[in-house]
Amino acid sequence: MAGIEIRRLRKHFGDLHAVDGVDLSIRDGEFLVLLGSSGSGKTTLLRMIAGLERPTSGEIYIGDQRVDGDVPPVPAGSPWCSRATPSTPSDRVSDIAFPLEASRTPRKQIEEKVRWAAEMFSITRYLDRYPRQLSGGERQRVALCRALVRDPKVFLLDEPWRTWTRNCATRPGTT
Repeated sequence: MAGIEIRRLRKHFGDLHAVDGVDLSIRDGEFLVLLGSSGSGKTTLLRMIAGLERPTSGEIYIGDQRVDGDVPPVPAGSPWCSRATPSTPSDRVSDIAFPLEASRTPRKQIEEKVRWAAEMFSITRYLDRYPRQLSGGERQRVALCRALVRDPKVFLLDEPWRTWTRNCATRPGTT
């Protein structure tokens, strides 16, 4: 994992100041939860960290790398996982391996990581299913697995708390 440093971050949509002057330091390995009412800028902040929104002003660093300028969306090692992470109807659940296949990870390592992630989120029995055959919560767990198999530098989660807490609450030794 890597730390995140945010300095004087702003995002304005015309007259709307969605994020207005955020300074935040998140240490390597630290777990941070953003709480706020709907429309308070939580998702916009996460989208800027992920590179999906360009800030109006300010700086964002993941580790030592500045990521708020002209960088590709979702900087390498920073998976974005929202409550509605899309997948195509032709993708099977086992396609959580796609990020590993795209990076040419050895097949044996891919199989081990997929099995590890699927067991962690209790979706092993769904690996041969398609998204249309899954509930919303099951789809969310698949999205979490897809992000987790990449060994992320940072893990950006937008409202996955229902699935995350339900799964962790039933697994001994997890927090």
